[in-house]
Amino acid sequence: MNLAPREADGHPTPPKTIHVLAFDDNDELDVIAPYEVLYTIRKVLDTETPEVSIVSVPGTTKDPRAVCGIHGVTFGTRPLEPGEKPDLLIVAGGGYGVGPPPIGIMKVMHDKHFAGVIAEQYNGGRLLASVCTGAFGLAGAGVTRGRTMTTHPDAVDDFAKASGAHVLNPDTQARVVDDGKVISCGGVTSGTDLALYVVATFWPEIPSLSKSVRDWIDYHFYAQVARV
Repeated sequence: MNLAPREADGHPTPPKTIHVLAFDDNDELDVIAPYEVLYTIRKVLDTETPEVSIVSVPGTTKDPRAVCGIHGVTFGTRPLEPGEKPDLLIVAGGGYGVGPPPIGIMKVMHDKHFAGVIAEQYNGGRLLASVCTGAFGLAGAGVTRGRTMTTHPDAVDDFAKASGAHVLNPDTQARVVDDGKVISCGGVTSGTDLALYVVATFWPEIPSLSKSVRDWIDYHFYAQVARV
């Protein structure tokens, strides 16, 4: 395992389409933090790319065009089209440790349609990311075994059992983990760090972009990153 520079390169092609995958009882910040950071790229560069969307899987939500978060906040979502694969799919978390019955990610991780979207993204060679306990969604899709990942610190042991992954503790080892095809991060607020890592990693030819995005959202904490 190599610790990455705070502003690292290595993924040469900036994603043109980025989807944040939401569901009922997701953690709202898991969705909004990466969405806002990555949408800010458009404002800083005064461009129409990347296209950043909050999406849902048809048949897995009460409302086909909206989800209600675990704290009662409702988001409008765009239902995914069959076979649609963005350049980067970010899976939110939320619902771990609540119930029974399972809610949030602990429920949809077992839904064949939800898991199928994640598996298609992974098997199609597109980049995949998880925020917080969104990592369980990747485990449900069968794409985590043998990979190195992280999740919410309280869920590390359960995720290791469910995923077959080598799991790093975000509090003591790495808050963001880049395993090549999969990027994961620690709990809730770590979605901001993951998104900023994506900015620095995929747009290295614009060195000022990462700083400009950080200035825009007034966030100057640099998380520890592991690249494996």
